[in-house]
Amino acid sequence: MAAMLKLSLSYLSRSKIQNLFIALLILLSTLLVSTAVIILANTGNQFKNMHDQTNGSHQILTFEKGLNDPNDVHQWWTAQKGIEVSPLLTYHTLSGITFKGMDIPNVYLYMLNTPSPPWGVDELIFSSETARNDVPEQGKVWIPTSLANAYNISVGDTVGFKTGSSTLDLKVSDIVVDLPYGAPFTNTARVWMNPTDYQTDFDSIAGKDNYMMGIHFDDYSTNSSYWERYASETGTPFLEAKMEFESISSFYLIINQIIGFIMIFLGIVMLVIALITIGFTISDAILANYKTIGILKSMGLTSSRTIGTYVIQYSLLSVVAILPGLALSVVISKFIISISVSSLQVGNRHIAINGISEAILVGVCLFALVILFVVMYAKKARSIQPVQAIRYGMSEVDNTRIANRINSPLGNWVGFARLPVAVVIGIRNLIKNTKSSVLMLLLTTMASSVLVLGYVLLTSITGIYQTAAQWGYDNANIAAVVVNKNTFPQAELKQALGKDSRIRNVGWQGNITGVVSPESSSEMQGQSTSLYLSVLDGSYQELGFETLKGDNPRQANEVAIGVSVAKTLNKELGDLIDLYIEGEKRTFIITGIYQAIANMSVSGRITIDAMRTVNPSYGDFDAIFINLKDPTQADTIAGELNEQFKASASVVTQKTLLDSVYAEAADILIYPMSLIGLLFILATFIIIFSTCRISIRKESRTYGIYKSIGMTSRRIRLSVAMGITILSAIGAILGTAVGVYVLSMLLEMVLSGYGIVHLPLILNWGGIILFACLSIGAATLGSWFSSRVIREASPRMLVIE
Repeated sequence: MAAMLKLSLSYLSRSKIQNLFIALLILLSTLLVSTAVIILANTGNQFKNMHDQTNGSHQILTFEKGLNDPNDVHQWWTAQKGIEVSPLLTYHTLSGITFKGMDIPNVYLYMLNTPSPPWGVDELIFSSETARNDVPEQGKVWIPTSLANAYNISVGDTVGFKTGSSTLDLKVSDIVVDLPYGAPFTNTARVWMNPTDYQTDFDSIAGKDNYMMGIHFDDYSTNSSYWERYASETGTPFLEAKMEFESISSFYLIINQIIGFIMIFLGIVMLVIALITIGFTISDAILANYKTIGILKSMGLTSSRTIGTYVIQYSLLSVVAILPGLALSVVISKFIISISVSSLQVGNRHIAINGISEAILVGVCLFALVILFVVMYAKKARSIQPVQAIRYGMSEVDNTRIANRINSPLGNWVGFARLPVAVVIGIRNLIKNTKSSVLMLLLTTMASSVLVLGYVLLTSITGIYQTAAQWGYDNANIAAVVVNKNTFPQAELKQALGKDSRIRNVGWQGNITGVVSPESSSEMQGQSTSLYLSVLDGSYQELGFETLKGDNPRQANEVAIGVSVAKTLNKELGDLIDLYIEGEKRTFIITGIYQAIANMSVSGRITIDAMRTVNPSYGDFDAIFINLKDPTQADTIAGELNEQFKASASVVTQKTLLDSVYAEAADILIYPMSLIGLLFILATFIIIFSTCRISIRKESRTYGIYKSIGMTSRRIRLSVAMGITILSAIGAILGTAVGVYVLSMLLEMVLSGYGIVHLPLILNWGGIILFACLSIGAATLGSWFSSRVIREASPRMLVIE
């Protein structure tokens, strides 16, 4: 045992840099895999814990169209068993705020008349720990974390809420977690007002009160039976807007699921590469010490003890690397989780992190895998024959194989005789060390794919306005969102748009709730389902709405449906679907299927003609889409229209509208994607440094001969680096294809649950090539630094080695 330990320590001390890098590689593998495990273990937990703590809603009903009496609906649901209902909340809608001199137009607000507690459902979690009143004090409001985080609003700040021609200045007295309307990257928020302020401030503002209520089911899966009973007892289905639990939770979960998926996939890849690298390092260490092992075996050292020396060596390295890797993974995962669920965190409240035990288990499994690979590869030492070891420095079979590889047809096909000497040396190094070359090719491919995926994903989100139609939005230049329908001068806006010669076309959009008849599909098994229906007075094609299959509706009997609806109902183009609209049944032909991240593709599109077969006087529009003859004038025209109609509408460019929603998503994603990219760049440097160091040590005699015949150290090092650069360039090309096409396809599997089955990517090839080349730089630097031993050693010492 003492001999084994002494040999292990000698191996550690003799190759300090290489062993340091192997330990660092194990640490990085542990860090990435355990961080991914912790993030996945916490995906959904933070939201679920907060939903349980606040007794959150499963469905939110809003009453704005006058199609159902809010008091009757509230009374019916209050009388049901197995559910809890929030108070009937009264609110006015406003659009836009001013804060610290900034004008922020694209914020849509429900200004609530705060009822006295207890509410029973959607209880608020407050940022301050001090005692507070049951409702906000006069002149003060409570705002949600989503609004506070988006614009860095703190307790004590004064926010101006736009009421049209004037501004309502109110002081923020507390920041709250408001689960139904507090998801990240949203531009809709509930603001809780003092009841006296609400009555005083909105008495002078035209428009009627609107209402909303939340429903919490003891068993959410039974909600369909309640709604069937509601329709049966009241004689009509619910016709107002209904927000489902899936929509409430989706944006809380989507970022963590994307991050967790990417990290666990790439963490496994990193782990596989690390284990292969360790096995490769052991194989080459055995080969490099072939003579020494042969001599030791001739002196009586058994094969088992020879294997044991490597087990001890890598056990020590693993313990030293895995423990700090686990500790760092907890810190990093907590940071990533905190920024991805920041809207669920208030004040200095501690975030409970789950999955620590799973991370420890990952560390134990990684240690066991390292030892398993050590034993598997170190078993090669059993076959070492002392005589062959002393004569060839390797087995006779390996010696013959390497000689045949150098003289293979590949070498002749490449045409070594016609290439410059430096190129020949570089390529010879790759051909002779096939296993290490394959490993480096795999590594640079994966590193490039990770960097390219991160760049493409962030570019696609920050530039979402360029692919808005593929995400389910319109592609118009300007959007006017109606805030106060009671005072909205629809005829005046129509006249203004009709007279403006700069405008090419206009579309007026309304939103209603459609109920799918159970007879429409055998998949529904007697249950009805609601979907968001878009009603457009205009052309879907002209306004840029896209479909995955088929076309948008043009006739009164046509409909386009979201992919989630098509999947749930098992519908295809040309099929019929029955929809109840305002209580009346209509049959439509499905002409198109589209994807939309909004409402998770549980939606449909119909024409104004279809709506007017139900309600001939329909004119309840929520948004107006405007296309310009010259899109560069969008900011100017939007500003003019917003100033003219600011009392009841918010007019902004499409870019402003989308940036306000998705900029936060990009800000959250940039940190984990940057971390993963840096880890892979570091791993590329480490592994290529290590493998090149091994191959240089094996070829030390050859390089000594090169130096003795007049080649400079710099020229030899450049030759080695040139070969690695060529190999990594091939890897970067393959990695670019993998990152753009393969990994994005895997990511679509995650997003399909959110209504996106085809990920709209923006491919900026200049940036893609730049990020792909980062792995080439890391590989080149790794090979260059590893070859310093050639510069530092004399030809005589190299030949002696």
